Amino acid sequence: MRSSHTKSVAFSTLFWLGDQLVTWDEFDGLRTVVNGHISGGLSGIAFQHSDIGGYTMIEEAGFKYLRSQELLLRWAEMSAISDTIFRTHPVLFADCCLVF
Repeated sequence: MRSSHTKSVAFSTLFWLGDQLVTWDEFDGLRTVVNGHISGGLSGIAFQHSDIGGYTMIEEAGFKYLRSQELLLRWAEMSAISDTIFRTHPVLFADCCLVF
């Protein structure tokens, strides 16, 4: 389940934290996953997961967000202890970015 409300745990057991940018930032990157796990846990959601390494990559119109090796490895480390499902997401730019 991607979006939810306070009674969602009665209808679904696994929650997905969405498509994050392949960044470290607190607006749409790895830090939003940490915040999502904490707030989900405080809301009674026991089982949740993210796309390891992020998903959204952009390389156009002056924007360049590409997955780095360190970001993927750190995200995988965090997911090993926090995610219910350990999965990566296919990337659009597989020729220039680390794929697991």
